[in-house]
Amino acid sequence: MNWTRREGLAGLAALAASPAYARKKKKKADPLPPPDIGPLETIAASILSHLRETATYSGAPDALDGGPLARKLDDYSPAGEASTRSAFRQAHDQLAAIRVRGDSPLARHLPTVTALLENGTRSAAIPYGKINPLYYTGHTPYLVTQIGGPHIDSVSVMMEQQSLATANAVDAWLDKLDSFPGAFADVIQKLRADSAAGCAPPRVLVEKALPVLDSFLKGKPSTHPLIKALGMRMEGAGLSKRMRTMALRRATTSLQRRARPAFAALRAEMARMLPIGRSEAGVWAQPDGEALYAANVLALGDTNQTPDEIHRVGLDEVARIAAQMNLLLEGQGLTKGSIGERMAELAKRPENRFADSDAGREALLDYVRGRVREAEASYGEWLPDTLIPRQSLIVKRVPVATQDGAPGGYYDSPSLDGSRPGTYWINLRDMGAVPRFRMPTLSYHEGVPGHHTQGAIATALGDAPLLIRLASFNAYQEGWALYAERFMAERGVYANDPVSDLGRLQDELFRAVRLVIDTGLHHKRWTRESAIRTMRDITGIAETRVTAEVERYMAWPGQALGYKLGQLRLLDMRSRYLSKKGRDVKGFHGAVLGGGAMPLSVLEGRLNDSG
Repeated sequence: MNWTRREGLAGLAALAASPAYARKKKKKADPLPPPDIGPLETIAASILSHLRETATYSGAPDALDGGPLARKLDDYSPAGEASTRSAFRQAHDQLAAIRVRGDSPLARHLPTVTALLENGTRSAAIPYGKINPLYYTGHTPYLVTQIGGPHIDSVSVMMEQQSLATANAVDAWLDKLDSFPGAFADVIQKLRADSAAGCAPPRVLVEKALPVLDSFLKGKPSTHPLIKALGMRMEGAGLSKRMRTMALRRATTSLQRRARPAFAALRAEMARMLPIGRSEAGVWAQPDGEALYAANVLALGDTNQTPDEIHRVGLDEVARIAAQMNLLLEGQGLTKGSIGERMAELAKRPENRFADSDAGREALLDYVRGRVREAEASYGEWLPDTLIPRQSLIVKRVPVATQDGAPGGYYDSPSLDGSRPGTYWINLRDMGAVPRFRMPTLSYHEGVPGHHTQGAIATALGDAPLLIRLASFNAYQEGWALYAERFMAERGVYANDPVSDLGRLQDELFRAVRLVIDTGLHHKRWTRESAIRTMRDITGIAETRVTAEVERYMAWPGQALGYKLGQLRLLDMRSRYLSKKGRDVKGFHGAVLGGGAMPLSVLEGRLNDSG
């Protein structure tokens, strides 16, 4: 039987009311207390109406249970992007006109929201790319790359984050799938407008995006990752078998007749862009590229330092960390060759490797899950009891379809309503790039005490305005995660495991060299090849991972700066905080995490005000 839209709506509604569905339906999580309606909530509603996918990813109220924000992709057209930027500007002006009492909750949140909106308006005069101050990439100059864009982000949200808990939510998901042709036509229109404005992405980023698009077009519809995710998540939500069958039938038809043709059209457009792809790696080669980079340095690095100053900080940190690594490497009997060469040799030792097989990948995931559980068990020792997260954390492999362009690990926050857990993703494309000694620190960064701890606390601030719970400040968030790596070492987790401590230091070296590579690419005008060679030689990390990382920095100018710059500022703040009598590290962590993500200058002011 054909699945028409009218029959689908009627069928889903009828099934939702049926006894079979009612028996299987799970109890929803208790809703968060509604915040007072005020200017910040009005601003949030305006902004999220333009950033529908961000709202859906986060589980904002109007994206739950099939809400209006869950039914379409963002408007990627030139007019849509202009309208979004206009909304940021109007919100910024509206906020500036508000008079507040100095002791009011609004006054406390005002600096954070103002900074958020400034990040959305600072580079708005540069027409190409996409700006999203609620996302950690700032002003992304290229709409479609190997690591980001609607062909990756929209699909990922539908597979993992978008609610499928009710019949109405499933219908919204199917509506979104049906909307792909129009949305991707808008993407193509924006790509052409960006090209007309003089923006031509580096050719290698275009080349690397093509296999990602191809992966969506391959295979049987019934086994497509998007369809499989729909089926598994509906079953997990307790929806009836009949309802799942009808929804899968409609989704499979839409995939073949609408979504895949939309991807094919975008793929053809990207292929047409290959001849105009630039050989230059840095954003400096784009129109107003230096201004865009300066805006991202401020938004994502959260610093007034110049790129040359940041470059020198990176070199100094590389030298400091390398000295520590030399001592530990000598203890392992590795005395000859560069640090990179010796770390590569260490990674080849059988005891430091997981098998390059399905069983080996599962063993790695089990090992990581164990480290996460151990870290969770220690919460009470270094975090105030009132902030200990109740949100669970799950560990998953990066999907094979997107693993080639994805980083080594990353984290997705839990939803605002608590119905979706946090997810820590590990990239297992190259088992040689994930030696055992790297896994503890990666888990502390992405999981506990890093991104999951911070993200779960922020999303659970139910009495805070929505914009505060959704706020994204790259240096605060990535700086905290890198701080968390070092904090666990300070707690003694590596006291009897010097090899894993080398893994921690190698990752810290990796973050320090990012300051060198990012400024090298986008300010000093390095080539992609010289950046890869420099990063590989300094860190000793597998070339497959180094290449993917350098190309990531090419696609997201400035994002890589937040890690080290943020960590260094947090360590400095901790030192000054603890220098005052009666303070301890538990209090510092509570002060840092208890207000959600914010600019580091705002955090510093709050720490100073705390006495």
